[in-house]
Amino acid sequence: MSEITTRQKDVNQVASEPGYFIRTIDDLYEIIRTNEKWREALRRELLSPALLRMPEDFARFKEEEFRPLVKKVDHIEQDVGVLKQDVGVLKQDVGVLKQDVGVLKQDVGVLKQDVGVLKQDVAVLKQDVEILKQDVGVLKQDVAVLKQDVAILKQDVEILKQDVGVLKQDVNNLKDNVSDLQGSDLERRVRDKAASYLGRLIRRCRTIAHDDLAKILDDALDEGRITEEMRRDAIAVDVVVTGRLARDVQRNVALAVEISQVVDVGDVTRAARRAAIIGHVMGVEGIGVAFGKSCTQGAQVASDEQNVVIICQTKEQE
Repeated sequence: MSEITTRQKDVNQVASEPGYFIRTIDDLYEIIRTNEKWREALRRELLSPALLRMPEDFARFKEEEFRPLVKKVDHIEQDVGVLKQDVGVLKQDVGVLKQDVGVLKQDVGVLKQDVGVLKQDVAVLKQDVEILKQDVGVLKQDVAVLKQDVAILKQDVEILKQDVGVLKQDVNNLKDNVSDLQGSDLERRVRDKAASYLGRLIRRCRTIAHDDLAKILDDALDEGRITEEMRRDAIAVDVVVTGRLARDVQRNVALAVEISQVVDVGDVTRAARRAAIIGHVMGVEGIGVAFGKSCTQGAQVASDEQNVVIICQTKEQE
């Protein structure tokens, strides 16, 4: 049987022995002294094959290797001294480790207390979570109800939007109708009281009826003095008034008046164009007049450029 096999067998035998507790080096020494199998196994593990064969080779050793052996023994003694020092250091380290283990035990005790407190806290949290779960369930139901209500509100809002759209159209139509009525009323008042509204421009003011204006334009068209387009444009004028210019009573004039709630550039342009046509067919000087309750800044600029008189009731009241 080989040396390795023998050693393995010894180790297996030792491993099958009852367990020992080794806390110090002295415990290890005591086991070696009292247990033959451990001692034999350790001997085989620690000693070299040459030492194991020492009894057999001792005679030859004394004769042939005494002196080298003495040197080896010296080295071994030195190593043993070093090992003893190491063992001393290890004992000190073991003492320190024992102290550390004591501290760790205390820490473990504190940790156990902390774990107990944490367990209680976790139990409380679990109860709180259960309550929260119930609350969340109630909230989910409430949210579902709110969603239904919101859906209904959205439908109502859509209906309201449609109704508002209809109302806006109605209001716009009403505004247009009111604007038309106001314009018609203003036009009627200017026609009926032309001398009052236009008296500062002309004297001996006389309003030309629409039928009379149509006859004058038709005669001019038949005579070839105006075109059909000019006739259609001029006959659409709001009011025509004839008289003598207030600042020069020797000058006969015809006023082509465009009436609007708010006078803009379009009113000024139409007044200038239609005054030229009407003055031409009546054989007098035509003057364009834009009459309204207010006027835009653009209309004022255009009136200066096209020699149109703007009469703004707002300015007159101011």
